[in-house]
Amino acid sequence: MSNLKLGAEVVSAHDLLPKDGQGSSSPFVEVHFDGQIFRTTTKVKDLNPVWNESFYFNISDPDNLSNLNLEAYVYNHNKDNNSKTCLGKVRLTGTSFVPYYDAVVLYYPLEKRTMFSRAKGQLGLKVFVADDPSIIF
Repeated sequence: MSNLKLGAEVVSAHDLLPKDGQGSSSPFVEVHFDGQIFRTTTKVKDLNPVWNESFYFNISDPDNLSNLNLEAYVYNHNKDNNSKTCLGKVRLTGTSFVPYYDAVVLYYPLEKRTMFSRAKGQLGLKVFVADDPSIIF
């Protein structure tokens, strides 16, 4: 079993689509990798949220890392009916993952989830590979 981890820091988002009918959104991010999912906190009524939340994913097969994708979905949380609406997504390929000491925050344009959906804004992520996440803290 490898101790290799994929770190994903969800930093912030900018210029998100308003989805609540009142000119705002209550966004959160779900980060998916290798069958694992982590979720940020919800930022109520904020089109430019700041999270600064870090997550560490297990890498089941380090030799296959370049063939894996990390996907980050930005959702609006509707508290009235406890539902979520996608505001956009970012997909990063395993070939773009770098060691921790080379990682920087990059802002990625949000893509549409489906052909008929709308997306606007950017998501700031810092993604890296680390063999011992305890040294990062």
